[in-house]
Amino acid sequence: MSEQTRVKVKKVVDYYYPKEISLTIPMSEKVQLMVDYWTQIHDIFLASDLNQQDISSTIHSNSPPLREGYDAFMSALHQHDIPLLVFSAGLGDVIQEMFAKYSVVYPNCRVVSNFMKFDDAGKLVGFHDPLIHIFNKNKSVLPDESYFTEQRKRTNVILLGDSPGDLQMADGVPNVENVLKIGYLNAHLERLDLFTELYDIVLVEDETMDVVNSILQKIIDPSC
Repeated sequence: MSEQTRVKVKKVVDYYYPKEISLTIPMSEKVQLMVDYWTQIHDIFLASDLNQQDISSTIHSNSPPLREGYDAFMSALHQHDIPLLVFSAGLGDVIQEMFAKYSVVYPNCRVVSNFMKFDDAGKLVGFHDPLIHIFNKNKSVLPDESYFTEQRKRTNVILLGDSPGDLQMADGVPNVENVLKIGYLNAHLERLDLFTELYDIVLVEDETMDVVNSILQKIIDPSC
């Protein structure tokens, strides 16, 4: 990504992100703001002549690490055939490249996100519908309902999120009896009261998977 593109993206983020986390803007207004936010970001990418190889090269040469303990978490889920649904308002292509970089590509993991369209030369030409933003990450944007149908015998969900909008991710899952909601509060600690109201567990400035891994191990092996 060119420096010019980075500057344009930052300008949009600096304008919309405070609105995303605002405690005073009503949700009815936020939803349209987030559609505008994501649409503008995507338009910047489209105008920047991005190509598939550039994205792959950037991820493999210069990308932030995943949370400490991610490998143990994803490996345990894979070994015990526990499905993992990654619901992201980011770019699915980037997420998949990062999983490949860190060798955590497993068949039990599915990514639902904004995926890019490329032409035969690998140039970015668009994005697949529907647009996924921070406040519509739920069953309504799934490409099909077969995923949740396949998991209908599973009645327990561990939901990991870092925003109030992430709480929707389990909406529409059939036959769910228990949802353990774990929230990562990474910044803007003035939202702590809101997070403690919405999430069962709130991890403040925790860049690890330690708590989640401990819970997962107790579920897998109660004797440990």
